[in-house]
Amino acid sequence: MFRHKPRVRWLSKRGRYSRGIIVALAIGAALGLMSQFNLLYGTQLKSGDLLFGSAYLQSPGQPDEIVIVAIDDKSLGQLGHYSSWSRSYHAEVADVLHSAGARVIAFDVLFSEPTPDDEVLAASIRSAGNVVIPLAYASTTNKLTATGTIVSFQDIVNPIRTLQESAVAVGHANIIPDEDGIVRRLPITISGETDPTPALSLTVVASYLRRSRVIESAIENDVLTFAGRSIPLDSSGNMLINYTCDSIAPMSFKTVSYIDVLTGNVEPEIFQDKIVMIGATAVGLGDTFWTPAGRRMSGVEIHATAVDTILTANFLRPVPATATAASIMVLALLCGLMVLRFRTVWSTVGCVLFGIGYYLFAFALFDKGAVMNTLYPPLTILGTFVGVNLYNIVVERREKTEMAKTFGRYISAPVVDNVLTALREGELKLGGEEREITVLFADVRGFTGITERTPVVELVKTLNRYLSVIIEATLKHDGIVNKLGGDSIMAVWNAPIELEDHAILAVRTAICALRDIRELQEREPGLPKMDFGIGINTGKVVAGNMGSVNRLEYSVIGDAVNIAARLTDIVPGGEIWIGSNSYDLVKGSIVTESLPPLTVRGKREPVYAYRVVDCYDLRDENQNSQVLVAAG
Repeated sequence: MFRHKPRVRWLSKRGRYSRGIIVALAIGAALGLMSQFNLLYGTQLKSGDLLFGSAYLQSPGQPDEIVIVAIDDKSLGQLGHYSSWSRSYHAEVADVLHSAGARVIAFDVLFSEPTPDDEVLAASIRSAGNVVIPLAYASTTNKLTATGTIVSFQDIVNPIRTLQESAVAVGHANIIPDEDGIVRRLPITISGETDPTPALSLTVVASYLRRSRVIESAIENDVLTFAGRSIPLDSSGNMLINYTCDSIAPMSFKTVSYIDVLTGNVEPEIFQDKIVMIGATAVGLGDTFWTPAGRRMSGVEIHATAVDTILTANFLRPVPATATAASIMVLALLCGLMVLRFRTVWSTVGCVLFGIGYYLFAFALFDKGAVMNTLYPPLTILGTFVGVNLYNIVVERREKTEMAKTFGRYISAPVVDNVLTALREGELKLGGEEREITVLFADVRGFTGITERTPVVELVKTLNRYLSVIIEATLKHDGIVNKLGGDSIMAVWNAPIELEDHAILAVRTAICALRDIRELQEREPGLPKMDFGIGINTGKVVAGNMGSVNRLEYSVIGDAVNIAARLTDIVPGGEIWIGSNSYDLVKGSIVTESLPPLTVRGKREPVYAYRVVDCYDLRDENQNSQVLVAAG
């Protein structure tokens, strides 16, 4: 009846795994919701810049179709400060480029103020017939939303009328950095007073491809259809700029100095059938911006990069939000299983490999134009690793508490700690060691007769009351309850925890147990009477885990155990008999009576034993000193 093993849910591996997976998926779901609402938008932008860095390492080289005429420091040194330049310089440069066969000439220079030389420049622009000039919108409000900054435009800065009428087309030159000051995208159109104004880069490509119209259709589903290309846009109408240029070179495009073009120091062939963009690159002119590569680029370079993105149709498309959410949940599940299944070192290695694998996959897709979210999925790996490990810690602490609570009914606290430590470190294995122990058996006298006259339910209840007294006395004196055998109990000292005074602890346990049983019977006169005989012996045994790999039981085996059991078979109720080995260890602390040599079952030689009468350190001034005699 005492061998029944209750079902302990906290030891169920399946239940623990199930709850751990729920924790992992909950973390994934939380991060998935955060990704949908872009709660860490600024951090997400920064993490996405890693993809541009990887693209730079695989640069295809300079675009062949684009040449930049740079208003650089060399040109300023020879022509003076830019504000003092005559527009006749631009007219001469336009004439040179037209003569050299440039297909499109684009100025990234805002001609908004009239000058005496405007008619000269207008004549050159009309003569070339392929010049694009910019206008600009003044931003009036910046509104930060979950998907970025929405910029509202109101005031327009147009080029002077004669130049605008002479140009083949006009496009806006607005460059809008993200909230962290980095230019990642370009507004492909800006809504004007009548029709939307296309970006300078879109206008240049339309002229290069000889399209009759720049904006050929309305934007639908965040896509602008243009010259057989589908330009993906974000919800604010911005196109991601694909910075596939070389981050090492000082210029990403074939670049010549403005002054060299003006003075004829450049071979005309380099402009043949090319898009030529004219703009400021000198640092002092202030037209520079930070890019995702971590270096600054001039405005004309950024426009040239946007031209190259559109011309080559090398667009960047963020992966759908559903794909990001799916990757988050898959990573949460895999990392959760990794942490639950393996030890901390291996689960750490596994989660790091998951992160590396995700980034490698993201880099590979980026080469194909797909921009994966590089914040939330890796954050899911980290969050799941931390969260599930915390869950493991909480569960292990709860299990240890429950195990200690359960084992504490049979084993003292120090022994519980020893067992749990061995279990945690995987040291609870088959095998044993030889050591000296003291073993105690307590058995009900006349139990068969009691069972015949007592109903089963009452019998079990009564027996449990008495056994509880003995168990409590055992635990109080640092013993472990090794076995419960119906009407008997076996307790052990000095295994697995070493105790110096194990023999006297066992004797004290027996004396206290009999005294407490007597007090229990006095408190509850109606409780059926049961008398226990107790046998104690000390000796060398083999102590360790016995059984099989799947079912271990800590036990002690040896002749000392057999002698204690045989003494218990013949000791009268209410008495304690100890073997000679135990007596040798405790004789200075107890009062005993020598027993005649005993013949016990299984032993050919007589066994010498002693009846315990009293224990000096358990005497009470208000009690008879011979507590066992009184108990008897």
